[in-house]
Amino acid sequence: MKHNLKSPINSQQGVTLIEVLVSVLVLGVGLLGVAGLQTTSIKNTNSSYERTMSMILTENLVELMRSNPNIARTGGYSLTDCTGSTALLTDSWVDSVKAVTTAETCPVVAWDEGDDSYTVTITWSDDRLNSGNSIVMQVLP
Repeated sequence: MKHNLKSPINSQQGVTLIEVLVSVLVLGVGLLGVAGLQTTSIKNTNSSYERTMSMILTENLVELMRSNPNIARTGGYSLTDCTGSTALLTDSWVDSVKAVTTAETCPVVAWDEGDDSYTVTITWSDDRLNSGNSIVMQVLP
């Protein structure tokens, strides 16, 4: 009785070094793609946060105006520089806008007597996305 036994030298067992290197390369490329997606996601999340907080702070200013309509209807909430009024709480509002949006310029609140309305403008630079952003809202007190 003859037995055909393969010699251990000719049979392949396990994986070769080339196969391991190729699989590590494929895995590395996949992980780099995931890292790139994560970075982009963080950039967009931070930009969205600044835009949302700008809208919330603008709405807070509108509520301040509505709580004091006599002063609001005479242009008392106008802001053209970085100083606000302590009595009207606009000084803390300006500080909040600058802290949240990393704004290099001051928010502008312009009074238009003809329309009896305010135009609130908050502008900031978004270095993460290499763009500028602004919120412009017209408010009737």
